[in-house]
Amino acid sequence: MILRGRARSVAHVDLNAIRHNVGLLSAALTGGSRLCVVLKADGYGHGAVPVGRAAMEAGAAWLGVSTVAEAQQLRAAGLTLPVLVFGPMTGPELYCAVAAEAQVVAWSRGFAEAARKAGALVHVKFDSGMGRLGVNEEEALALAAIVAEGPSRLIGLMSHFATADWDDLEFFFVQLERFAAFAAVLRRQYPDLLCHIANSAATLREPRSHFDMVRCGIAVYGLDPCNRDPYALGLWPAMRWSSYLAGERMVQPGESVGYGRRFIAEEPTRIGIVPIGYGDGVCRALSNRGDVLIAGHRCRISGTMSMDQMTVRLPEQGCQLGDEVVLIGESGDQRILCEDIAHLLGTINYEVVSDVSPRTVRRYLGKPWEG
Repeated sequence: MILRGRARSVAHVDLNAIRHNVGLLSAALTGGSRLCVVLKADGYGHGAVPVGRAAMEAGAAWLGVSTVAEAQQLRAAGLTLPVLVFGPMTGPELYCAVAAEAQVVAWSRGFAEAARKAGALVHVKFDSGMGRLGVNEEEALALAAIVAEGPSRLIGLMSHFATADWDDLEFFFVQLERFAAFAAVLRRQYPDLLCHIANSAATLREPRSHFDMVRCGIAVYGLDPCNRDPYALGLWPAMRWSSYLAGERMVQPGESVGYGRRFIAEEPTRIGIVPIGYGDGVCRALSNRGDVLIAGHRCRISGTMSMDQMTVRLPEQGCQLGDEVVLIGESGDQRILCEDIAHLLGTINYEVVSDVSPRTVRRYLGKPWEG
């Protein structure tokens, strides 16, 4: 049997879900705060440009990325909102960022000097407790003074929460108070300063963290920043990931399936072959642990995940060649959330969607710009 027109691995991305989530987050903001939609890592695996367009249509005010190349991609696609590049960059990349009219982040005197000479638009990063990139109060004041000399411009002060997604919010509030206190000090010198620290979790949990702007990533894609049920927050998951049932065979007791013989049948077992594997972004650690959905049936991944294929245990009846195989999403009355996979793997939903590889086809629902 030859199945025509079927892609091995498809991530269906619902841009109407993106618009809904942007609207929900925007409605939660207080005090005139604005929403920066984070599009790094190709929009957390969803596609930075289509998601960015949908976010703009839904009212996002800023876009955030990690690299200069990501900013250039957005500009080449015609996205015109202010873009902030969060990550480190080399000297040549700094000038590329300026050429792309992207704003940059400074956390060292050397970079602040280079940004000043390049005429960059700069946000100073204050370390309120993340313990990663950022500087203390004294250094942040010095960096702000360097940038404010011109021809560069001091645009913002930013920081980042370490525990906003935890049940224990004690340290979260320590960081919040540190940032609020220092922002007040710096604003006395620079009244127009744009202050921002909140990620998705902070935005949804604590209005006092909103300041002038929030930077939301994971919630934009309809995933729960606390790795629970996104529907409980009113979020709509945007990605539905699927393949199809390409083959099947009967395995008798004592016979094995896949590399390393990690699945050995104890009884006659119907095995399905699905043309998707870790090369497409399905974590190999789901071998003999994870499930997929086929025609409304929950089917266990059985045997070692291959780069290009997986094998699954089929029910005695009810699944046939060509049926859709759902890795994330719904089938019948069954559902697999990205958060379910993350819990099984001991990781976070960010990693699950970001790992969906480029060879997985992205198909978009709700693209008004294409008529």
